[in-house]
Amino acid sequence: MGMYYDLGRPVVGGWLGGGWVSHDPVRHLDLLWGTEFGQEGAWLFAIDVDSGDVVEEHQIGCREFSATPDHETGKLWVATNHGLYQPGHLLLSWDPVTRELTSHGFPAISDQRFAGTPFIGSGGNIYLGSHPHGHLFRFNSLEGIWNDCGCQAPDPIIPGQHIWCYPRYESTDGKIVCSITRDPAAQVAFNPETNQTHIISNDLPAKPVTPSPVTREIKAKFRIKPNYTVDGEEKTSEYKPRVATDICGLNRGTDGAIYGSTIISMHVFRFDPETRDLSDLGRVGWGSGEVYDVIGHDGKIYMGSYGGGYWAVYDPQKPWNPLPEQEGKDENANPRNFGQLGLDMNRPFEYVTGPDDNIYIACRANYRVPGGGMARFKPSTEEIFVFRDEEQSVQSIAADQNYVYGGTSISGGRGCIETTTEGKLYLFDVDCEKRIFECIPVPEAVAVTSLAVSTKSELLYGSASNGQLFAFSIKERQVIQRWTMRSKGTPLMGVPETYGVIHLTCGIDGQIYGCTRSDVFQLDVSTHQINYLDAPPISDLYQIIEGKPGIFYIGARGHLLEYHLVNKPHYR
Repeated sequence: MGMYYDLGRPVVGGWLGGGWVSHDPVRHLDLLWGTEFGQEGAWLFAIDVDSGDVVEEHQIGCREFSATPDHETGKLWVATNHGLYQPGHLLLSWDPVTRELTSHGFPAISDQRFAGTPFIGSGGNIYLGSHPHGHLFRFNSLEGIWNDCGCQAPDPIIPGQHIWCYPRYESTDGKIVCSITRDPAAQVAFNPETNQTHIISNDLPAKPVTPSPVTREIKAKFRIKPNYTVDGEEKTSEYKPRVATDICGLNRGTDGAIYGSTIISMHVFRFDPETRDLSDLGRVGWGSGEVYDVIGHDGKIYMGSYGGGYWAVYDPQKPWNPLPEQEGKDENANPRNFGQLGLDMNRPFEYVTGPDDNIYIACRANYRVPGGGMARFKPSTEEIFVFRDEEQSVQSIAADQNYVYGGTSISGGRGCIETTTEGKLYLFDVDCEKRIFECIPVPEAVAVTSLAVSTKSELLYGSASNGQLFAFSIKERQVIQRWTMRSKGTPLMGVPETYGVIHLTCGIDGQIYGCTRSDVFQLDVSTHQINYLDAPPISDLYQIIEGKPGIFYIGARGHLLEYHLVNKPHYR
């Protein structure tokens, strides 16, 4: 029997959003509403802009949400748009009289979530859009009735294409104006009387003026701290973050320490197995997305981030000094930002050191751009080159002394038209700089989500989006075995179309270890048996890496777990 140790939450807080302004007619306060996002659940809070005091705090059972104030009633309408690892769609309202949140449920939709901000129309109607099917929904707050107004995207509707519908406002002639985000994008107007939608080809319909009881100019400057301005005067609040930021990347540094990164807040942390010190190094100096992964190379830690596909380096021997005012691009910045990978690369998912001692990066393309690619970074010269894939993104990557191995996904940049149906495995020769072999390792699986080479069997092992594992003979160039796991993987936080990722790693003993959403397991490369190990104390597992022999580190939501394969007694 093994043993887990919960090392704690490396990063707490770090991503604040919101900025909605309302007037509380009961307490006669101007309120600035904000949110703290996190996979553990989000928080809605309101600041009295005069005192800076936090006067409202409500936990919301989702990862992200948006809100709109009703200036006539003082209510705040809240729509969740990311559930906890699953599609989220729930409409809530805060009432200044009761000071409580009321749930109004959700429309009869499946495999969708609300997108964007709700807006308040006439007749007590609240309008919301959705992703990925681009529907418009109407909730009548007077009658408590939901209506699905259908997909608002103009023809052609391409099966599988991601469509965002963002309702913007109700025009003076009663039309609901929506922005459609996909390839191609469009502006449309929905007529509630006829249930017809038409494309707006010229000027947008007139937008009515909605007077607000808030007469001052109040602007949120939320992101890292709850700062704001009132008529240009700088102010701040004492709101205390409380949500752990999800672990996204995890790897072993060349100094023996475990380094990790987080989603959204873009923090990097370090755990020293010798001193048992878990430290939040801080936020990087650029971007507003997530640091997807980290990799140790020659004493330094390299990392890639969204949005924009940035690549950077951190030197643990020097003080943390991100220089955000220079976006980390100053030569004295630490981490230092090299800039964008290029060629529309947007999400650098995973990294590996190739047989040529260069770092290879699995990437997805930018919004509405098909495919992705594999980038190569040369630490010796700091040169970046992208091997573009026009059809598929590269989601997973591994290497040995001979080749770099890539796993692809049919998903390109969000909103693009997908032209393939199955994820691929490929072998990349670093000498001739091209793919020399590719295949579909798991039929009907849309993505190969993780890869690892066993130093014992010299086979390549991979996981697929449908919850299967496979073993691939590099010599024979064929899949020799597949397994179906009892639980699927965890979607990459904030990117559900990465599907369920079953992370794999090669242990020091040459065996393959991995984690699904709820299981930690060993794939015995000699017997080809899946051995499920001790049940973890926290589910939603994401990333696994070995430190010292038999000691593994696992990301579990915002917690870092240490797992000892064999529980050895401790003596004082």
